[in-house]
Amino acid sequence: MDIKAQMDFAYYTRLQEDVIRQKVKPIYHKHIREGIRLTDSIDDKDALKKALRFFEKALALASKNDYTKASACHELGVFYFTHFARLPGAPHSNLNKAVSYFSRAIESKQRQQFPDKHASSLSQLGATYRRAANEHLFSLSKRDCLIKSQQLHESAIRLLEGNIPIFIRLNQLSIVYFNLATTLLDLESVSEACDAQAKAFQCFMTAIEWARSNVPYLGLEGSMSLRPSQILPITFARLSHFSKNEEHIQLCHYIEKIAPTYGLEPLDLMRVSPFADISNPIVEIQQLVNEAERNSTAANIEKISVKLHSLMVNRQSTETDQESDRVSVLIQQASSGLARILIKKENYLDAFVALENTSGMRFCESASLCWLNAKNPVAQVLLDALRKLGSTYYGLNELVLMSGYVGKEKLHQYLAESAHLLKSQGIPKLTNINEHAFDENQYANIVEISSQARDPISYLKEKANLCLYDFIILGEYINRLDPDYLKDRLRTQQVTFDNIKEAVHAHPEQVLVKIDIEDHYDDALIIVVYLQNDGIIANGYSFKLPKNLINNVAAFVANNKEASTNWDLDFIDWKKILPSHLDKISLLPSFFASHIPWVATGKAGEKLYQLVSEINWLPSLMYLYQQVKYSDEKSLRASICGGDTLFEKLAVQAHSDNIVTPSMDEVVNQLTQSSVFSFYGHCEHKHPDRPSLLFKDFVIRDVEMRLGVRGSERIELWACQSGSNIPLHFLPSQVNEAFGMDMRMLEYGAKTALGSLWAVPELVTAHIKAKYDKLVTSGFGASEALLSAQRWWVESGADDELRKITTIGEKEYLKKLGCHYAEKQAMKALMGPVLASGANRSKFDVSVLEDSFKHPSAWSGMRFCGLSDQQNVFIPRVELSSAQKQEMRDLILKMNLQSGFVKNA
Repeated sequence: MDIKAQMDFAYYTRLQEDVIRQKVKPIYHKHIREGIRLTDSIDDKDALKKALRFFEKALALASKNDYTKASACHELGVFYFTHFARLPGAPHSNLNKAVSYFSRAIESKQRQQFPDKHASSLSQLGATYRRAANEHLFSLSKRDCLIKSQQLHESAIRLLEGNIPIFIRLNQLSIVYFNLATTLLDLESVSEACDAQAKAFQCFMTAIEWARSNVPYLGLEGSMSLRPSQILPITFARLSHFSKNEEHIQLCHYIEKIAPTYGLEPLDLMRVSPFADISNPIVEIQQLVNEAERNSTAANIEKISVKLHSLMVNRQSTETDQESDRVSVLIQQASSGLARILIKKENYLDAFVALENTSGMRFCESASLCWLNAKNPVAQVLLDALRKLGSTYYGLNELVLMSGYVGKEKLHQYLAESAHLLKSQGIPKLTNINEHAFDENQYANIVEISSQARDPISYLKEKANLCLYDFIILGEYINRLDPDYLKDRLRTQQVTFDNIKEAVHAHPEQVLVKIDIEDHYDDALIIVVYLQNDGIIANGYSFKLPKNLINNVAAFVANNKEASTNWDLDFIDWKKILPSHLDKISLLPSFFASHIPWVATGKAGEKLYQLVSEINWLPSLMYLYQQVKYSDEKSLRASICGGDTLFEKLAVQAHSDNIVTPSMDEVVNQLTQSSVFSFYGHCEHKHPDRPSLLFKDFVIRDVEMRLGVRGSERIELWACQSGSNIPLHFLPSQVNEAFGMDMRMLEYGAKTALGSLWAVPELVTAHIKAKYDKLVTSGFGASEALLSAQRWWVESGADDELRKITTIGEKEYLKKLGCHYAEKQAMKALMGPVLASGANRSKFDVSVLEDSFKHPSAWSGMRFCGLSDQQNVFIPRVELSSAQKQEMRDLILKMNLQSGFVKNA
């Protein structure tokens, strides 16, 4: 028994108690205890809200005591750190709050007097930076976060080496070394991580032994920072897996020996993964899924559903598209896991709903601008303002996010340049109403003022919050003005079984094929839904995904010269899963599934293009039961060339009215008036730029086509990369959204669109387009015509062209097609720049050309998006009477809006 150590411990704890009592009401401690108690309610949103209020009340009560104020800040830091992926808002935003609160606690002079408390805040801040390393929206890089984390833990260890009572020192050292070990593993410093893990365990056990020997009556074991169930299994797992050190091996034997005394069986130790990391929200989801896979009880499945619901609620509170997408990544991880479990239980429709409810969310939110229409004219004008307010709120917050990546010394200049750019671009007209209640110029003015503000970030946040306030008020008024609009809007917030039934009955000739490929799952999950004898049939299948298939395709799309074009596309047996009585299919692919050219997949002789007559790519099930409302009459059929192409004569032979457009205004005018708009030329889509159609003297971005395409029957983009699966945002996430310029056309209100997943050889494109045009002219539907043209190319067209080339020579062949190519560039002209880059061009080789012509990369990238039998609805433009204008002004005045964007005159 160590009497001196006991006395030191008692004195140290009394000192802390004395400091805590000074100028602090007893209710402070009650609030802290209640907040900590409620914090354990992991997935109870209401409990977490209450916990936050208790901690905030405690902080307010501690204004006269620097130590207790720091303690309250520490607890708030722990709260945001612990629940960063569960609280409203984006994970990186909540981690920033944790950093702020821990930093305030660390800065406290009073807290610094107690090294264990100071070290605790340092180590917790270090743990926060480690969690932030997994958040790509955080302002520091992953490595910088981990280095900072390591430094903070090591600073905490140095503090604890001072003269501190032994139990307090060892207890705190155990958690700091534990945290340090995890950070070192992330840094791949495995040997050092094992040493730190061993020290954590040794400190933990020594602290317990001291408490039992010296003050058994105090029950200190129950107040330790770590529990045996936390440190014993993970220490055993890490040391037994990563270390060959004899001392570490002996520690593992010792842990096996003592585990039963702490209620842990040896099997409990074996089950723990050395890579387990509950601080990563994806790992937490994986653990829920794994548990449900091992034991698929209703209770375990419900845990995943509860997690999904919690994440969906969090997504609603995010402030930028980037934050929303980051939460969506977690959502689709959970829904993918849930769907696989439901498939095993043969609950196929429930699995379909789970996946569709968490796919294409951004698309549906944007497309609802075309789908939803308020019948009340005043409500329609206010709805236009509401939508723009929402966009402004997200836009200002995105500017805040982007500003975080600009150095402080350059921030004012960056904002000034942004304001200048906004003003120079002008204001695009993107609505179908002639009356407006929204001041478009205000946005650029706010950005300009922020460039002169002392604290630009706070100013932008303040203006964004005013937009949110106005958005809520204005939305409530619109709901009251037009209850039918509210009903229609609520219908777009989720996908239900009734929606599946509606979609399938509306398109009885279609087979819906949901394809889910997701990170951390090694299969392609496919759910097939169709109508048979007036009943809905659903089946689910899982196919092992060939290793590196998606990476190889993605590398090819990125024009990586080392990319393998040996694509293993026969992993799926379409004949087994598709019904024999239907030959039209609609694909609903996830993000990763959208990389694969599904038209070319399947067993030999049973490729998808050989089994069906139509393949339609859909952005969301919701597309099938919503209707686009439009106000511009569309009667033309326009065919336009962007110029600078090699095979224009071949590609546009069916269109004698084809023009090379001299001006951007003429293109936009043609687009606005055309039911069918066909573009042949070049498209470019490189992140982070938006997809653009290239003309000789200008480019047209997707957003500049937004109003023009609304209500169009079809937009044909015979251009490379016009359907590339590339996210559109700065700091993007790989979310299950419909990417590509062709899908943007559907989002903007076109019924259907045609695009290309990657850079397709122009000669192949021109031949397929020419065949497609002839088929459409002869009466084929557009989707059927595209697939028929692709099938023709693979089965006979390519061979016919190869025979011509062999007979007359490549140069004469190109000359007959009107192709003007540079000297010694015949092979490049024939194969396209991507495929030709990997070929030996020193001599002409027909076998190489044959392989390139028939390779899926040459012909299967072209896709048809949407369904031709969808119905668009024409509505007249909104014109307000004098009385309605006055009604609108009176309403706006009554709302007392604050942002300055909504006009009442």
